[in-house]
Amino acid sequence: MDLFCGAGGLTHGFILEGLPVNAGIDLDPACRYPYEKNNGAVFIERDIARMESDEVAELFTSGTTRVLAGCAPCQPFSTYSQRYDTRSDGKWGLLYEFGRLARDIRPDIVTMENVPTVERHGVFKDFASELEGLGYQVWSDVVQCAQYGVPQRRRRMVLLASLHGPIRMIEPTHSKPRTVEQ
Repeated sequence: MDLFCGAGGLTHGFILEGLPVNAGIDLDPACRYPYEKNNGAVFIERDIARMESDEVAELFTSGTTRVLAGCAPCQPFSTYSQRYDTRSDGKWGLLYEFGRLARDIRPDIVTMENVPTVERHGVFKDFASELEGLGYQVWSDVVQCAQYGVPQRRRRMVLLASLHGPIRMIEPTHSKPRTVEQ
């Protein structure tokens, strides 16, 4: 399940690696066409803050490993936004909503990514602490995406959490940055 799925980049990565995704949830209607066209998964146009946990839980396939992924909007946590009152931004609390769904659904794996500066904010610390309190083994760190084959210099905070023991990112797969070719 891909929360805050946007046009489906994370879903597409999961599918390329052989992990089926049942649905993506996002409130932006403009994301429906690219999400469904590129991923063959259902796009649900909803605000996760207004979804009941059982609605999301029903979207998982019974008897499979349940992965709850989410890339909450990064604007409140970006370096640029820090000069403004980010707490008044409605997107600020979306990690709490993500945490609520994880708490209620108890998926096998929880993962998220965001801008590196998210780790400075209480909402991220609360999210990670809540997962730990639920019995998840939690790993988080800032990764250089180019070291994983992404053709751009982009750093991201990645969090992985598992109910089945320790979990962490694999070692970097690329030592030389990729470039976009024509």
